[in-house]
Amino acid sequence: MTPQYEIACRDVLGGLAEWRKWGRLGWQEIKRRYRRTTFGPFWTSMSLGLFIVTLGFVWANLWKQDPKQYLPFLTSGMLAWTLVSTLIIEGCSVFTAGESIVKSLRFNYTILTCAAIWRNLIVFCHHFAIFVLVALFTNVDVNLKSLLVIPGLALVAVNGVWFATLLGSVCARYRDVHQVVSSILQVAMFVTPVFWSPSQLEGRLTHFVDFNLLYHFVEVVREPMLGKAPSLWSYGMVVGSAVVGWSLMIYVFSRFRRRIPYWL
Repeated sequence: MTPQYEIACRDVLGGLAEWRKWGRLGWQEIKRRYRRTTFGPFWTSMSLGLFIVTLGFVWANLWKQDPKQYLPFLTSGMLAWTLVSTLIIEGCSVFTAGESIVKSLRFNYTILTCAAIWRNLIVFCHHFAIFVLVALFTNVDVNLKSLLVIPGLALVAVNGVWFATLLGSVCARYRDVHQVVSSILQVAMFVTPVFWSPSQLEGRLTHFVDFNLLYHFVEVVREPMLGKAPSLWSYGMVVGSAVVGWSLMIYVFSRFRRRIPYWL
């Protein structure tokens, strides 16, 4: 094991263990963003809720679907997609946003990554109020399978650590990657079953959904919210992503961690 690899592993493990630090950093960032506002992060939730309700009724009418069936599907999908896409986008700037800290202190850089993950999980909990209201309106079935949302969020968070650390390292060197990732996600939102169901596809396009990793990230959170269990294929894709992604992240992070302060 090379010294760089050992340093990277200590950084990752040490950063994960320092939950008090990244927990406080994440919470402080939320307070900073919504300082001097009356409703705080609920402003974002209200905007997202208005978008979902408006789009839900319009598209349910266009596709001749019952709004009481389409609204829960759209709401849970949008909440899951917002969490996943925000983790990816904010992961690109996790080190550049913490430039002053990185340049002035010696610490485990993974703390910044974990803080970003924790912050977005808190925001997801705020957004969850939208789904509660929709679920009450549409009588969504709540059962024991609904508890699977917890391991679903845990799997998203575990994957979030590797792609935020990896993208943060790459974007510290190549700032254009952030814009590329944002553009790709804008397109991916419409080709991923968030607004529409995979059952609406026919022919070879169905295989595209099966290997769309973003879709499986959404599924492990959305299905439990609808009172269903995600497929084993979705769990397999997400777990496989974590294994491959963490291996790739450790390799890249071990090679370039020491250069991050100079790139900022």
